[in-house]
Amino acid sequence: MRMVPGRTGASIQAIWVGIAAAGGAVVLSAIVLSQVGWDATVFVGFGEEEPLTRGYAEQRLGEVRLRPAQGHDGKFFFVQANDPWVLHPEQNADVLGRPLYRSQRMFYPLVAGLGGALPPEMVVWGLLAANVVAMGVGSWAVGLIAIKMDMGAWWGLSFVLNPGLINELSIDGAGVVAAAAAFGACALFLRERDGMGILLLALAALTREAMLIAATGSAWWLWRYRGDRRVSLLALAIPIATVGSWAVYLRMRIGLDAGVAQIQEIGLPFNGFIQAVQGWRADPLDLASGIAILILLVLYTRRVLTSEHLVGWAFAGFVALALVLTRPVWQSQFDITRAVAPATTAFVLLLFAPRHAPQRTGVRR
Repeated sequence: MRMVPGRTGASIQAIWVGIAAAGGAVVLSAIVLSQVGWDATVFVGFGEEEPLTRGYAEQRLGEVRLRPAQGHDGKFFFVQANDPWVLHPEQNADVLGRPLYRSQRMFYPLVAGLGGALPPEMVVWGLLAANVVAMGVGSWAVGLIAIKMDMGAWWGLSFVLNPGLINELSIDGAGVVAAAAAFGACALFLRERDGMGILLLALAALTREAMLIAATGSAWWLWRYRGDRRVSLLALAIPIATVGSWAVYLRMRIGLDAGVAQIQEIGLPFNGFIQAVQGWRADPLDLASGIAILILLVLYTRRVLTSEHLVGWAFAGFVALALVLTRPVWQSQFDITRAVAPATTAFVLLLFAPRHAPQRTGVRR
């Protein structure tokens, strides 16, 4: 069996993994920025055909870099970062299109805008900086998880090299911060630092509500494999209560609409995948990506069911989520890789983890 460095040395190595990952994200960002005159709005993704957020940005920033068609998610987070507490919805949230749905993802823009303290011209840099730091933190956390799985810390690079997370970085998406928080929670649970782990799960869910999946999977693992029912219940209840409390607050600030109609990414099981197949014929890259994701999900499920690793169970729910995603998500490799990004990194760890039963993963026997 391959030896893993001592605990202290391996933990220090995980820090270097995080630093290397953040450095790689800086280099990648700098390459893009150098080609556009160091204009950070290129990452935000304002759309040529989306007048609300484009007009909002041009009023505050002047001319901005535009993406084709509707642009990407960063444009919404830019708006939110200027008013993360939704104190002036008529000036900010009203341009989001689906304000309740978009505003639910509050933690990333809250951090990027320093709680609303940054001026708009600095917010565009704050969005990028938050994701660069999250690339480092997430890789550090995955490195710590890998150590607990009797692997080397450098497997933490499976976070920063994740295609879906790189895509998120390129559009100032919230997925990097959400995944970093969720993997950080797993690393903390494996060290029985449960309070901080639960806090990170709540923050992950406030960044991307799909991370309630990670809360559910972690709670199951804590109940089934660690046998700690109290922590298990708290790991599920606190993130749900946090997300629910923010949802209530949003309805007080924006309106009492339940917001269900604003969710357009969820549909009937397999329907989105089947519809996407028809469009893949015209794009070999999307076809290959779609098939690869489907195979990954099948293999991921098999690995989880035959292991006791927390990282597998924490993100297992993304398999079920993928099955109900609609055609627009499945259609493009850019979007589907982002949607299942946490499961991709988790699968890499499961695939290369030693086959022997885990001895240092917090499992109580």
